[in-house]
Amino acid sequence: MKWVILIAGVFLFFNGMFTRTYSFDNESPARHCYQMDYIGLYGCFGSPMMPALIAWGATLIGAGLIAWSVFRGRHKSA
Repeated sequence: MKWVILIAGVFLFFNGMFTRTYSFDNESPARHCYQMDYIGLYGCFGSPMMPALIAWGATLIGAGLIAWSVFRGRHKSA
């Protein structure tokens, strides 16, 4: 189970780091999009906050899972 959590953390962290966010401001209404190239996940929203939350959320959740795995591994080996 510890390896699954670590792999999920690395997966989320790197997908969040390489998420592209972009906007189509000249359209009416404006679209704000994100794209995770490695897994082919993309979407558009009406608010610029949602793509940023998806990119930062995946990165921070992944970093948290990695840190938790390292902390748990060090705690068990001590």
